Amino acid sequence: MKNKFIKILLFITLIGCAQVTSLNLKKHQFGKLPVKIVWLQVAGLTEEHLAMLKYSYPTVDVKTSFENSLCMGKTWAYNLYDIRPEASSGFLSQITGKKNIKNSCEDFKLQPIWSYMLPKGYKVGIFEGESGQKQSLLYSRSSCNNNDFLKDVHFWRMDKKAPSGSKDFHVEAISNFYPNEVYYDKSCLSGECFTTVANNVTKVFESFSRNTNNYLYIVRNFKYAQKIKENRVSEARDELTQLNKIVAYFQGLANKRNDFLLLVTSAEPVHTEFPRSGKEWGAYEKAGKFFKAKKSNLMGTVMVSGARAENFCGIYDQSDILPRIFSGAKQQGLELTIINPFQQ
Repeated sequence: MKNKFIKILLFITLIGCAQVTSLNLKKHQFGKLPVKIVWLQVAGLTEEHLAMLKYSYPTVDVKTSFENSLCMGKTWAYNLYDIRPEASSGFLSQITGKKNIKNSCEDFKLQPIWSYMLPKGYKVGIFEGESGQKQSLLYSRSSCNNNDFLKDVHFWRMDKKAPSGSKDFHVEAISNFYPNEVYYDKSCLSGECFTTVANNVTKVFESFSRNTNNYLYIVRNFKYAQKIKENRVSEARDELTQLNKIVAYFQGLANKRNDFLLLVTSAEPVHTEFPRSGKEWGAYEKAGKFFKAKKSNLMGTVMVSGARAENFCGIYDQSDILPRIFSGAKQQGLELTIINPFQQ
C-alpha cells in the first residue's frame, strides 16, 4: 500500500512539473526575457497581403517567412482622436504605449520605449526606409525642435535627399556608428536607391549589434503602404519580398537564441481585394489587374518570433504592444521589473 501511494505521489509530481514547450506547433520556451529586440514596423500590412508572395511560389507548401512566426495577434488600430489614424500616428502609439496621439509636436513629448531602456544599458538603433517628412521620427527634430525624443539613439535613413553636411553610410563600406548621429544611405543620394532595403537593414544591424549584449533595433517601412495604396502591385510585391527577407534573417537569429525577440507590427493596415480566380487571377499575376486597395482596416496585424512570443497572441489595443514586451505572468514571477514602466 505504501509503495502504491509513493507511485501515485510521484506521478502527480511529474504531471505538476510538466511544462508546455511548444507554441504554434513549434518548439518554444515560455517566460524567457527578451534582451535583444528587433521591431519591424510595416505601414499598410495585413496578413492577407501575404497572398502576393504565397501564390507566386512553385507550390503552396512553401511558406513565407511571415507564416513561420510563432504567434500572431490583432490590434485595434485607433487612438483617442481617430478611429483610423495615419500609420505614423499608429506607430507612435505603439512605441509610447499611449492612445493620446494628437498627430502634432506634442506627441514627441511622450516617452518612447527606448527612454526606458537606454538608462539600463541598452543600445538603441532606428532604421527608416523611404518615407515622407512627417512620417519620419526625424520630424521631431526638423519641425518640432525636440532633440530629446531621439536622444542617444543611432539613426539610419534611406532618403533621396540629405541635409548639407550630414553623415552617410554604404553597405559595402560599413564603419562604426555613433549615437545622436543620422546616417543617410549613400546609394540613394543620386536620386534612386541602388541598395535594397533588406541588404541595408541586415548589414547595418550586423555592425550595430556587434559586441552588444542588450539592444533594441527598430526598422520602419512606409514604402510598402505607398505602393499598395497606388495599386502598384508589382512594386508592392517587390517591397514585400524585401520585407520577407528581413523577417527570415531575424527569425534565424531568434531560432538560435532564447533571449531574442522579433516583433512585426502594422499600422494603417490597407484593406485590399484580390481577384477571385481563373483568368482574373492570371491577369492580376501578369499585370496587377483586378486588384483594389481600399480604406484602412480597423485592426492591425502582429507577427512575433522568439522570446515572449506568447505575449502577443490574441486581440488588444495597439498601445498595448509596448507593455507586452516587458510584461510576463506575474503569478510566475516573470515581470521584467528592471525596465517595466507599466508595472502596477
